[in-house]
Amino acid sequence: MKLTPLLGAFLFCWFAVPVPAAVLRPGVPIYVSRSEPEPVLRAVADLQRDLRAVLGAESRIVDTLGAGPAIVVLGPVSGAAGLRSKDVAGTEAHAVSERGPYVVLQGADMRGTIYAVYAFSETFLGVPPLWFWTSWEPVRRSSVEVPRGTNIRFGPPYVRWRAWFPNDEDLLTTWRARSQENYEAFLETMLRLKMNVLEGGLMDSPSFDVPYRIGRQAALARDRGLALTGHHMYIFGSSYRNWEAYWKKIRRVEPPRLSIADVSALEEFWRYHIECGVRSRVEMLWLIGFRGDRDIPFWETFADAPKTSAERGRVIQEMMQRQVALLKKVTGQSNPTMRVTLYNENSDYFAEGLLRPPDEPSLIWTFVAARRDHFPAADVRGYRTEAKRPLGYYMNFQFTSSGAHLAQAEGPWKMERNFRMVDAISGRPLEFSVVNAGNVREFLLELSANARMMWDFSGYRTDIFLEDFCVQYFGREHAKSAARLYRDYYDAFWTPKKPDIAGFERQYIFQDMRYARALEAILAQIPQGRTANPLRDRSQDPAARYFRIVPEDNGAGSQVEAIEKGTSDCIGRFDRLVSEAFKLRERLPVGAKPFFTDNLLVPARFMLELNRTLRSVTRALDVLPDRSKARNHIREAASSGSAMRAALAEAEHGRFHGWYAGDRLFGVNHIRELITNADNQLTPK
Repeated sequence: MKLTPLLGAFLFCWFAVPVPAAVLRPGVPIYVSRSEPEPVLRAVADLQRDLRAVLGAESRIVDTLGAGPAIVVLGPVSGAAGLRSKDVAGTEAHAVSERGPYVVLQGADMRGTIYAVYAFSETFLGVPPLWFWTSWEPVRRSSVEVPRGTNIRFGPPYVRWRAWFPNDEDLLTTWRARSQENYEAFLETMLRLKMNVLEGGLMDSPSFDVPYRIGRQAALARDRGLALTGHHMYIFGSSYRNWEAYWKKIRRVEPPRLSIADVSALEEFWRYHIECGVRSRVEMLWLIGFRGDRDIPFWETFADAPKTSAERGRVIQEMMQRQVALLKKVTGQSNPTMRVTLYNENSDYFAEGLLRPPDEPSLIWTFVAARRDHFPAADVRGYRTEAKRPLGYYMNFQFTSSGAHLAQAEGPWKMERNFRMVDAISGRPLEFSVVNAGNVREFLLELSANARMMWDFSGYRTDIFLEDFCVQYFGREHAKSAARLYRDYYDAFWTPKKPDIAGFERQYIFQDMRYARALEAILAQIPQGRTANPLRDRSQDPAARYFRIVPEDNGAGSQVEAIEKGTSDCIGRFDRLVSEAFKLRERLPVGAKPFFTDNLLVPARFMLELNRTLRSVTRALDVLPDRSKARNHIREAASSGSAMRAALAEAEHGRFHGWYAGDRLFGVNHIRELITNADNQLTPK
């Protein structure tokens, strides 16, 4: 930094001489070294956009500070020693402070600097972390004043690695293809919420036409300053779906058969992906493990896999040991940051004592929520560890088939309960956390709560967070009312099975994907005639039960009776909630109405109509063989199915026009077609 004489005098005496608060006016310059890492400069570009939106003028980036007001961004390579606070120290620590005419945004490292930039934007410009998703409109101001003595400090986070996993992106994929802004939006949101890891693939279905090229999403995450880690089937970022393409296009040989006996071929494939990450300068949390060519166990892909659980556990363990050795060799690091995901079969084998990951000090053992449900599984509940073992936890806010998808369901209280249970088994703070939330928009409250908790684990309390959230997005006057409605929303869901973990009242929830699959099954049963128990779990494994309906827990004697009782209770609760939400929306400031509608009112209306649809279809089955009565119930279902889609349409506005165009996993239109088909089948010819 070039010091003018006036600036030098200021730096010498700013402690001794009273100075006014920093008053930032339109066009206020931003000092940042051009040698700062690219992710810092991208965050500064976002700050320029925020300043333009609030103050109405472009803020230039300068490399010389004068006597006038300025925003000073101090990253790891910046000068300006006289403005730097020595107590901003530790991983990702950051601060926003007033120094006379200057507002100093300081980070202890690259991401700390990024977080400082966004913290200033949120605190003083009023740009909320979720601005992109909330239809936020800036309040134009003639100036921004940072009060004298401002000194906001953020120490290091409790959880070192804090990840999102955007999975099942049927809505997001279609929508974000429209623009680069849409494509990058969730990455900026992650950083504004102080997340630091994107879980996914290193390559986006690569063609291997360009050797060592990583995928678009991975490259953008890197350029934004996020680390990358693999999903539990992407070992070192690889996928066996690309096995043949790799051998033909990179090695230019006939692909060898996938075989656990041909370890040299597997290691060659893995090595390429490690080298790809290293060459691309991606900050990796390297995933090890051994699974199939998609989200399946390895023995469904490898023909020479052993048949017994003990042998399969041994193969997984040996493969992980080989992967650790290979990773150390290729990276040249004695303790590369690694993780293993104890998911599905790995969870079972761990609980049974058939599998233990390598005993490496930098290997994070990541436990996973129970399959198809959202609570710690048996392996983690039965495990205690010494302080040296780094642990992580992976919780779904959704599942591909049986969880929430179009409407959030688990809630921040359940998220908090999950992570506190897992953290309690360890002798040290959790090292890694990840939450699965595919389309992002549906899970903004839960994602925000998770981000807050992972940073400040000891200070976080969901009730306090929720009211703070409602103050920020709906205004202080209405925050308590909005927070109460959010609690009512989550409590309105049907719990079809009593909890079996103490203190986990909402352990088993009937989320919207369960409704969709139940509707499909019952509509398929109607032509075959009445049955009291139409829902068959898709697996004989009790741990993987699909619907989780226990009639006795509902005071019922059959599935049909339980569904009628459960949906009727939900209809009453959601109907009252929707009525109260409409009333509150009328009182909200104009700028708060769109997000309140999208994040609370729309999902509440959707769940109300979804419950009506399932109840009507179930009643149609229950009155058979009276086809006339059944047809009347099916037509009620058709009406509520149309209302269900109409409720979603209210959230398709502005940049989110056509948001549900990609819906295929829930299948609103598919279910409506099935209802129409059932009506035709019941209509006399």
